[in-house]
Amino acid sequence: MAGAQSVLMANLAAVVKEAKDEEIQMPKSDDFFESKTFRLLTLMLYMGGVSGMGLTLAVYYLFIWDSRMPPLPVFKHTHPIG
Repeated sequence: MAGAQSVLMANLAAVVKEAKDEEIQMPKSDDFFESKTFRLLTLMLYMGGVSGMGLTLAVYYLFIWDSRMPPLPVFKHTHPIG
């Protein structure tokens, strides 16, 4: 019984080793949304969107935003401290 079991285990080990080295072939998909072209297109759109928002903020802060502080209010009828 022990001899038959060891032979069975040796055969099982050989089958597992053979199956482990075998590469499973996946059928190629012709779907556009899984293609490299679609991935590159979405990457370009993302980078363009992020860069466009940065450019928009830069133009706003350079040409539109007013960074001057308003004058400090002058209070009448106050006494100096000290």
